[in-house]
Amino acid sequence: MNAVQITDAALIEQAEAMAKLKGVTVSKIITDTLAEAFRMENYFNARAQRADPVKALEILARAGVGNEPDEAMLKDKGERIAPP
Repeated sequence: MNAVQITDAALIEQAEAMAKLKGVTVSKIITDTLAEAFRMENYFNARAQRADPVKALEILARAGVGNEPDEAMLKDKGERIAPP
């Protein structure tokens, strides 16, 4: 097994706190975090391969058409927010 040197003190503290909270070693936290990062990278790469950019742009072009903005989309003065 290779040793990893972490020099960021704040990162070390976060890893130690999480390890203590979960009742595992810092090594286990690092291993699990790296494994999850690789899984997510593979997941998003696979999703990107199936993407259809033309279809995505068509969906985005229709977004909000015919729908009035809700109260959360209004400014404090009651003015409508212009679409981008």
